[in-house]
Amino acid sequence: IIMDMNARAARRLHMVGAHVCTDVMPSTALVPQPTASADVVRELILRGKPTDKPTIQFADLKNYVGKELGVSRWLKITQDRVNTFADATGDWQWIHCDAERATKESPFKGPVAHGYLTLSLGPMLQADATPNVEGVKMAVNYGLNKARFMTPVRVGANLRAKVGIKEMSEVKGGVQIVFNVTFEVEGIDKPACVAETLAIYYA
Repeated sequence: IIMDMNARAARRLHMVGAHVCTDVMPSTALVPQPTASADVVRELILRGKPTDKPTIQFADLKNYVGKELGVSRWLKITQDRVNTFADATGDWQWIHCDAERATKESPFKGPVAHGYLTLSLGPMLQADATPNVEGVKMAVNYGLNKARFMTPVRVGANLRAKVGIKEMSEVKGGVQIVFNVTFEVEGIDKPACVAETLAIYYA
């Protein structure tokens, strides 16, 4: 417990130190926060947008209810990304951020991504998986009907999302869509997460 507290304290101090201090040493078990953030941004830039995505019209979305829209490209889950998510949410639990301890003590035999990190990647992976939709002014996340974390996502694993439309209904100014999103880990049959996400597309 003391080691866990010390790791968290070092992590917090390093975050603060990046802004106001010059003599704070980061935890040796963790990747320094500024490097983590830079690596994540660099990866997103390098990934870019797929160039062969089909385009559908807003009015044709109803034809895809009950069908799969697509599958995203694989995304590697790095320790940098996990640490950056921990910085954003304040969840520095050792099973995520202390690679040395997680390898020795965790039942997962190594650090794993936060369940909510996996879920938070939904919008990016969903955009990667689905066709471009012409005629949409904006899209707004409306929430979740359900989400279940089925399998841990180990650091270093490749993650992708399979996306389909379950339901669609008209709302003022657009449509509300219920998406089936299945997060898959490369080489593992059981999904990492299954979720029903809701979004409103405004025309």
